Amino acid sequence: MDQAKVVDFIGRVPVLGSTLRKLARRYPEGSVVDVRTGAAAGLKWKRHHRYPNGYWVGHYELEIQNTLKRELKAGGVVYDVGANAGFFTLIAARLVGPAGRVLAFDPAPENCESIREQVELNGYAPFCTAVQKAVGGKAGRATFSFDASGSTTGHLGGAQGGERSVEVEVTTLDDAAAAYGAPTFIKLDVEGAEGDVMAGARRLLSSGAARPAWLIELHNPQCDAEVRRHLAAAGYQFFEVVIATARHQHHVIARPA
Repeated sequence: MDQAKVVDFIGRVPVLGSTLRKLARRYPEGSVVDVRTGAAAGLKWKRHHRYPNGYWVGHYELEIQNTLKRELKAGGVVYDVGANAGFFTLIAARLVGPAGRVLAFDPAPENCESIREQVELNGYAPFCTAVQKAVGGKAGRATFSFDASGSTTGHLGGAQGGERSVEVEVTTLDDAAAAYGAPTFIKLDVEGAEGDVMAGARRLLSSGAARPAWLIELHNPQCDAEVRRHLAAAGYQFFEVVIATARHQHHVIARPA
């Protein structure tokens, strides 16, 4: 068992996990460390208390890290849609290297600030860019709601249950491809709005040999059905990725047939 898996296992043991999390929360806000384990091991990470400790420890969603390691190649163009603090953005940048490019899309100002910090710390700025926009079915402006700064569960739409909200710019994947270049791989996690994002990717999905592969988090049966309908109509094949998180989220890899 590698080090990241050991840390992940210990974190799931009730007493040990809670003790480790209490210790981890004592770090100084804004301190910089080397990521300890996983696909980002050795990279620099600027720590903020608003984000999970699993980012800088390196064991956050190991199955997704390993999937990116298998799927991404040097020279690829990656869109990280719903990038949060930029943890998977860094892994993608490491894997595609300076011959490739990574675009990290997130509408939250705090998240984009973190992405830019992490990218600059690691020298990836020449080929890795934070784009402070939501991605949806049509371009324009919309309300983005979230529990707290750094939350991984923000969504487009009105605030619910005490959430905060801000007005944000929205782009589509088709417009992004026209502005930044077409992606070869898209990691998509937008908290149940994945079907709406697909509706804004019609040109991308019908672009023949240039169509990207996808890693998509599916949040509910309706989301699952919408995503599969769009991708099946475009001739994609599906490969399941099962991850063990507290919310038991379901992921799928989709590649052009």
